[in-house]
Formats: sequence, C-alpha cells, structure tokens
Amino acid sequence: MKLPKVLIVADLNKPGAREAMASAEAHLRGRARISRRDLFERVEHERVQADFALVLGGDGAILAAARRLSRAGIPLLGVNLGKLGFLAEINCDELGVTLDALMERVPEPVERMMIQAEVLRPRAAGGGLRKIRQCVALNDIVISREAFSRVIEMRLFINGEQVTSLVADGLIVSTPTGSTAHSLAAGGPIIAPDASAIVISAICPHSLSNRPLVVDSGARVEVETRSSGVSFAMTADGQVLVPLQNGDRVRMRRNPWPVRLLKVSNRSFFQTLRAKLLWEGSINHA
Repeated sequence: MKLPKVLIVADLNKPGAREAMASAEAHLRGRARISRRDLFERVEHERVQADFALVLGGDGAILAAARRLSRAGIPLLGVNLGKLGFLAEINCDELGVTLDALMERVPEPVERMMIQAEVLRPRAAGGGLRKIRQCVALNDIVISREAFSRVIEMRLFINGEQVTSLVADGLIVSTPTGSTAHSLAAGGPIIAPDASAIVISAICPHSLSNRPLVVDSGARVEVETRSSGVSFAMTADGQVLVPLQNGDRVRMRRNPWPVRLLKVSNRSFFQTLRAKLLWEGSINHA
C-alpha cells in the first residue's frame, strides 16, 4: 500500500512551531511519507507534490503557504498556533485526531480565489511600460505611502476605464477571504469566502464620497500613483513589499490558481465570524 505524502510547513519563529512539527512527525511516522519546510525561506510558487500540507502557525503562515503552494495545487490544512487564527481550520490540540482521520480519507478541498498583481513602470525612453515585479496574494494587495505622514494621490481604473482619482493614506484591493482582514479595518464589507468578487477600499480617504467598491472577480483593477515627492509601496498579504515610484501602475486581477483548503471541522463561515469577531452577544427581551 502506497503511503500518503504529507508536507509539513511552519513559521519556525512562532512559539510552539518546532514542538508542533515534531509532534506531527511523530504521529505520522510509519503512516506517511513526510517532508518539511520553513515557510519563510525566500521561495515562492514552490513546485512540490503532496497529498496535503500541514501549515503550522497563525494566519500569516497560511498566507505565506498559499502564495508558495497554490500553483502546485496542494490542499492546505491550517493549524493555529497564534491568537486570532481566522484562516486556520483547527487548533493545535486537535492535531492528533485530525491526522488520524486524514490517514483514512482526505476530504475534497474547497477553493479560495487569490489575486495577482503586476507592477508596471514607464520606460525612461521610447514610451510604454515595463514589468518590474509580479506577485500573488490570498488576502489583499495594498498600495500605500512607504514613510512619513503624507497622503498620496492615485487614479483607479476598472477594465481600462478611469473610475476615480482619490487622495488617501492608501488603497486596499481584497479577495473575499481578505475582506475580514485589512479591508474590514478600513470599513470594507464582509464578503463570503466562496463569493466571486474583488473589494476595493480606500484607507482614510480625504473625501466622504469615496466608499468601498465591490466588482466582479473577472475585472481588471489598475491603480496609478500620482504624487511626486512621496515614497509609495505595494504589499501582498502584508508580507511581500515592492517599492513604487510616481507614475507606476499596479495591475491586479484574479489569479488563475486558487488556493485549496482542507475543511475538516463542521464550523461554518458564519460560526467563525461569530466566534472570532465576538458576535456572540445575547438579546434580552423585556
């Protein structure tokens, strides 16, 4: 009988990560072929094969694993070693019983859309744009000032049409999964993770008429930086940083490779919202 292959990836800087990795390896020894990775090695879109991957850490670890492993199509199981753990499927104390069940049957994973971003820069001569960097994100792409407390000016385009010019601290382009992260803090809506949409939210806009915008996931979203004398930056999931210059364009669209997540608990998205966002208040009837 061929043993399943399990990839164990961890944020080894996280307290308890090395112990959790050792525990998982001990539990799987003789029952699976095991390989292990440090999540924050400078590797992206890793081409490996496994029946599933255990991701040990917090939400940041799951975001990093999604960027590295989505193209390989490996289902991820997030194991929460942190505090909030919004993306994690189980807690560390559930690891043993969960691995026992996965050795019997790996459930069909659910897919979550990711977003890709290209940074385009005007050529010094001859016109046109050249690609500087490309990256992907599970939660969001954020364009903001890199330093100092100055607002920035941007132009927003959807499918090539200019939608607005805005002055703000920054702009968040989020997936449905990321709608409960930075976008939510900026006043954006909560989107169910299986929805097909992109959320665009300004950070502290200097006009009350600038409201969050929801567009179809097939839309091409483009942001052009328009402020001189200000340092810009683009971040992907708050982990990958790309410095920007005035006149750069960040072109974003749905990534062709979704992340695949294993769902092994009976908790629904709305149960998670109630628990993680403390929506468990009671209503007292007179």
